[in-house]
Amino acid sequence: MSRAIHPNRQQMFLLPPSLDDWVPAGHPVRFVRDLIDSIDLASLGIHEKPGDEGRPHYAPQMLLGVWVYGYMERIRSSRQLERACVRDIAFRWLTGNHQPDHNTLWRFFKAHKLAIRELFKRVVRVASDAGLVGFVLHAVDGTKIAAASSMDTAHHRKALEGALRKLDTVIATHLSETEAEERRGEGTYDLPAELQDPEKRKAAIREALARLDEAKTNHLHPAEPEARVMKGRGGKVLGYNAQAVADRDSDLIVATDVVNAASDNAQLVPMLDETQKTTGRVAETTVADAGYDSGKQFEEAERRKLPVVVATATAERGTDEFHKSKFQYDAERDVYICPRGEVLPFQRIDKASENDKKYDRRVYRCHNRECPVRSQCTSDKKGRAIKQSPYDEAYARQLERNAKPQSRMLLSKRKAIIEHHFAIAKSIDGFRRFTMRGLEAAKAQWALLCAAINLRKLHARWLDGSLTLRARPA
Repeated sequence: MSRAIHPNRQQMFLLPPSLDDWVPAGHPVRFVRDLIDSIDLASLGIHEKPGDEGRPHYAPQMLLGVWVYGYMERIRSSRQLERACVRDIAFRWLTGNHQPDHNTLWRFFKAHKLAIRELFKRVVRVASDAGLVGFVLHAVDGTKIAAASSMDTAHHRKALEGALRKLDTVIATHLSETEAEERRGEGTYDLPAELQDPEKRKAAIREALARLDEAKTNHLHPAEPEARVMKGRGGKVLGYNAQAVADRDSDLIVATDVVNAASDNAQLVPMLDETQKTTGRVAETTVADAGYDSGKQFEEAERRKLPVVVATATAERGTDEFHKSKFQYDAERDVYICPRGEVLPFQRIDKASENDKKYDRRVYRCHNRECPVRSQCTSDKKGRAIKQSPYDEAYARQLERNAKPQSRMLLSKRKAIIEHHFAIAKSIDGFRRFTMRGLEAAKAQWALLCAAINLRKLHARWLDGSLTLRARPA
């Protein structure tokens, strides 16, 4: 006789089951509940709706908990979260057997983007207050993530200008054919259907080009004008530059931000600012790769006594005999002297910019066209030029710091501290595209994702008792 256990769907319970019995004591969803309950949501900018009239609304603690636990479980779509609140025991426990729909969840996220970014900071502070965050060595880095809007539907200057030229050509060709047919007394005089209103089409293209000019870019999506075309490892994407600072000792992400600048070289000090806002201090040393190479940022970090070690591009090209670092500046004569003794006199002042902020640079140029190594030194037909930035001295001091054995040792640890967090986000969590449009929404999504990555690690500390969540006073 078979001893198989078959489902009995007509089984009646003698006593009503308790929802609390369906979730084990150490389950991550209980950790999320304790975390949300320990935070004064009003301090994040999340408030209960006042008033006794109308239909009752879902408590913000419950909706925030659904989003946080959803990201921990790699469920990020509001529709998927709606289904999880019906199908998943842990979500049903978290919501008290309620099932908020996707519109309710989406409206909550949309209304509380700033609060969700603040929640990330609160999670880091909880860990820091428990002594779990180290401040010996931090690492900063960025990764490119595609925007919600598609690259294919964006406006691209080259394509628009080509379409405008093509439109003019097609209209001119059709008009000449029409005139010839008219002279022969045959044919139709109407433009093709797709060209019935060519001036209207031209106006639309010119309007799109004007928007590109206004944004000072060659690529722009009308539905998401803040996104920019950026080059990542997988090629060019319309997206954003997601930044993070990670702590070596705790393996936690301690600061986040999202910018629409394709380069990292203006983000060093801003990310240290984010770390200070989140934790109240910065590490004894923060390391970064050559993408953060910027004399202006080095000077600002020095001025504010922010200790950084950056793998400068100059250091990586130090073996180049004709690199700028091998040229000596003679302040008395206001000239540069090359390694072969050639003199580069002052020529002019030009403008440089960093993060849309311009500053002056002095340009010095060699005029010796007979130099035997001219082709090795430069490909510029006018001769080798050296551009002197007002931040060159700070840059030189950074190079001196980088040359120290201690600095080289710290830089060697950079990859192990920060880069696996991006691998977790993209490969394990599958977060390769923002699903909400706009820079502010991207900042909130990235902050919530990084909070979820941290919370998975902090859950183990909560289980072993090294992290205690204090209940908020009623």
